[in-house]
Amino acid sequence: MAGIREDYIERMIEKLVAALAALLKGGKGQRWEEVQDQLQQTSLSLFGMEYRMLVTIDVASVAELLGHPEKIKALARLVSAEAELLQQRGELPGAADRLEHALELLDEARRRRSTPDAEAEVLQRDVRDRLAQLGAHG
Repeated sequence: MAGIREDYIERMIEKLVAALAALLKGGKGQRWEEVQDQLQQTSLSLFGMEYRMLVTIDVASVAELLGHPEKIKALARLVSAEAELLQQRGELPGAADRLEHALELLDEARRRRSTPDAEAEVLQRDVRDRLAQLGAHG
């Protein structure tokens, strides 16, 4: 049973990586409505839940809904990608809000893990650095 769950998580991560690449590549040339639709479709595909709901309710509740630390980390990556797109659009307060949310998600994922996750730690440092840069420019 654990093998099936790990396969599912691996496939979910592969989908996420492809979706993030498409979002960030297309984000520069797409209308904002198209980017938001892509975020929504990615969230529905990966988590079976609406993106807007996942980013508006509190992190502890989202973590309970998603359950697995890898899913929580995946959502943090998606939120971080949205922050990058917001920053490209010049919406720095919105980008900062999303980066803070991504950090909270990563903290929650770390609390729910039984072992350290080097990838999550690197992502957390990256998000913190990006947030600090926004603070320096804002």
